[in-house]
Amino acid sequence: MGRPPQRTDQMSDLPTTCARCDSTGTIRVLTTSPVPGAWTMYACSTCTYSWRSTEAAYVSDPATYPAAFKVDPAAIAEMPVVPTVPPRRA
Repeated sequence: MGRPPQRTDQMSDLPTTCARCDSTGTIRVLTTSPVPGAWTMYACSTCTYSWRSTEAAYVSDPATYPAAFKVDPAAIAEMPVVPTVPPRRA
């Protein structure tokens, strides 16, 4: 099932590569657990993928992330925009 969950909120443990789009240097800390050190949530600014430090390797490790769900950063600009939700009827 992969590596054991990571339990850290240290900046030195900031992932360098996004599991989904393989971009490097685009990951930031999104938020941290209210319980210090329990988990850290990361986000990729290229593809907006986010994950918690406690996720299994197939979610957070680029080498084991499912190939079927990988995203090419060059293709993101060409992806369709999700339609807006229409206003409620009175």
